[in-house]
Amino acid sequence: MTHTNDIKSLLSQLEELDRSKDYLTIGNTLDRFDSKITDIIQKWISNSRLSNEEINVINLYSKLQLCFVEYFFFESQSTVDNETIIELFRKCLFRTKQINDLKRAVIFIRDEQPSNDNKTEQDEMLIYLIRMLDARSLAYRLCFKDLNPPPRDLNNELNLCLTHDHAKNYFYDMKSNNDTGKNFNISYRHQFFVGCCTFAIALFEENKRIFQNDDKTKYICLLAKYVRIVLSKIKFEENKSFVYCLRGILALLTNCVPTNKWTPIINRALANPNDEDAQEANPFNRELFSFIIVRLLGSETLRNKAIQSDSNDITSLVDVALIFLNKWCDTTEDLTNDSDYTIINDSSSSDEQNQVLRLLRSNELLNHDLHASQIIIPYIDAKYDRVRLMAVSTLSRTMNFKDFQNLQQKKPNMAQDIVKLIFYFIDRAVIAQNYQYKGISFELLLRYLLRFLVQDVIKEETIPYIANLVIFAEQRHLNALKILRRISSSTKLTQKLIENLPFDKFLKTTADALFDNDPTMKRITEEIRRNLAPERSKELPISSDDGSRQAFISYCHRDKSQRIAFVKHLDKAGIFTNIWVDEQYMKDNIVNTITTAIRQSKAVFVLLSEAYCSSDMCRREWEFALKKNIKVYPIIVQEGFKTDMYDWVAFNIGQTLYYRIHGHDALKRLMENLKKDLHERKNSPKILTEPPLEATANNQSDTTREQFKDKAVAKWTPSDIHNWCEKNNLRKWCEPLAEYHGEALLELNRLLETDANLPHIAHGHGITLIDVVLFKCELQKLLSNRKARVKTAKKKDTVKHRTTNMSTK
Repeated sequence: MTHTNDIKSLLSQLEELDRSKDYLTIGNTLDRFDSKITDIIQKWISNSRLSNEEINVINLYSKLQLCFVEYFFFESQSTVDNETIIELFRKCLFRTKQINDLKRAVIFIRDEQPSNDNKTEQDEMLIYLIRMLDARSLAYRLCFKDLNPPPRDLNNELNLCLTHDHAKNYFYDMKSNNDTGKNFNISYRHQFFVGCCTFAIALFEENKRIFQNDDKTKYICLLAKYVRIVLSKIKFEENKSFVYCLRGILALLTNCVPTNKWTPIINRALANPNDEDAQEANPFNRELFSFIIVRLLGSETLRNKAIQSDSNDITSLVDVALIFLNKWCDTTEDLTNDSDYTIINDSSSSDEQNQVLRLLRSNELLNHDLHASQIIIPYIDAKYDRVRLMAVSTLSRTMNFKDFQNLQQKKPNMAQDIVKLIFYFIDRAVIAQNYQYKGISFELLLRYLLRFLVQDVIKEETIPYIANLVIFAEQRHLNALKILRRISSSTKLTQKLIENLPFDKFLKTTADALFDNDPTMKRITEEIRRNLAPERSKELPISSDDGSRQAFISYCHRDKSQRIAFVKHLDKAGIFTNIWVDEQYMKDNIVNTITTAIRQSKAVFVLLSEAYCSSDMCRREWEFALKKNIKVYPIIVQEGFKTDMYDWVAFNIGQTLYYRIHGHDALKRLMENLKKDLHERKNSPKILTEPPLEATANNQSDTTREQFKDKAVAKWTPSDIHNWCEKNNLRKWCEPLAEYHGEALLELNRLLETDANLPHIAHGHGITLIDVVLFKCELQKLLSNRKARVKTAKKKDTVKHRTTNMSTK
């Protein structure tokens, strides 16, 4: 009777703790129940039957141990006694006695308990032990990786479970069950071996290299196959057992599969879908990545739970899925690095294209309507900050301008929200002792922002944080200085930067003294100053031979092999007397050498790729050529590249014809058009090099300037558009529209009809949103008046026709 009363008393106390959600009290109280839990585990291991009260006690106790994870995920940021609570749980979860109890339970499950009877397969005690093991796995990973000594003995026993026949049988059972609609039962023992053990092993630091050897390849293939089968199941997310096992296997594939070995295998298979040998060797195929994006992260059920609820299993599954994607997206060097400032002589040094990244940026995900970015963006509103961080990290790699356009219809302030969120994470990292937040370093957070800044739409939202970035730059954080350089590349923001007092002081007084002995940071500072310097109204004349025809090649050094191939084609065509490439002609003063070369050229060839568009130097070359009215030919040298991936690229290209180096007969058509263009320019009246716009306008007669009035807008030439801009006080638009003809102007009017496009059209060339609105009003007034004139003319013709008929009668 006394024993029964003791159990009931313990049960009553546990129920009260469970209701309280008072983590401080739970942490202080939980050790009172340890001896009873030891007795229950020992009794179960000895195959003795547990009473209902004992089952209820360990059920509640295991839930309370796991509540630490709930606390850390969802409550720790808002709790005053955070460090106290974490330390209390460290003592509760890693007490030697209970670790040894759990180790004996693992051995019993693996080696002694028979698995051929349904009763033992569904033994509820397994669920309680799984909770206790999960609590320790997650707590170790989240807070206690420096634990001394680590729970190594327990980890070793769990490791042996992974390679045991029981585990292999469960994997093979799933492999043979490929029917997507068939209901497949996941037993408690299945969850222990496939979900619990995999997750525990993945989170233990010493297991990172367990799949390093070739003899583990078959096992990796089994794990990947398991994920694909589960994700193909109809309504898999409604089965908690599926969700649980998925989390463990994805964590194992994420943390323990070596990228250096598997990246070439994955790239080869994804790049060559018809290569059967490559497909056979690659378990991480298109279907796997597509399922993870579309079926797992795209699941409305999982997404809503990750955003709205406190589900530990769902939250950690989504977290693991995003980390898995990040792992394979980050296998190539970041394009934000400064490779373009060093001439690379070895073409093999350019990185192999990351095929996973290419896939995630494409619309090839199971023929799904949405890109990966559009599926991932809702997770920036998740309840757990780590999920938000991983979503931001993935988006910084995959999100393009078209995604921004599509998503801004639902989230108009999305660019602002992303920047605000990144700086929230940065602030949390700055106040931490290790300069990290949720395992992500301060420097990596700056890099996320730097990646986003390839879009001009993000740059303006960063202006309120310039003072913070200046402080980070003064602390010699290179990425902070790169961010300032990238923001300064937008001419629209020049005035705002100049007027920012901390930034102005930094450039004028602080930077030189700070970076005098750091050539990289010194160079970047000079580039920021050049970006902000006013355009010189007069430049020294360029001496060039009238018979010379120079072409300038603007390219990123990562695309060296494509540049070599293109220059060979260009040279073979014999169109130009000289082809300017930096390797051959670059001098010490890089900027002056490049600007002079561009001004001496009849044509500039822009070799477009993601690497090119991520380079501030490349962008400056292109926009300098446009400002100097040099004919620019955009050449796409990366397969799958689209011009609407970057807002400023779409604006620069406008209605200009562009070519693909991989397109059928594309280079042949380019050479034909080049000959035609150069012939037309040769035979056209000679124009002074880079005439001031005012001079051009003044040298025209009034009759010439007014010729556009008598033409249909569709028939307008670039000169007509220029004169119309002058006539209507729209001089700022003369440069951006220098290459436009009438049809292109009408297409621009169509874009202006959608208000969401106005901010993007405003970027660059010193044009503000107000300028765009004024331009829109004038253009629509012009077209409206033209339409009215046509109607009036038709009406007059009708009246005249009727009069004629009456007089005849």
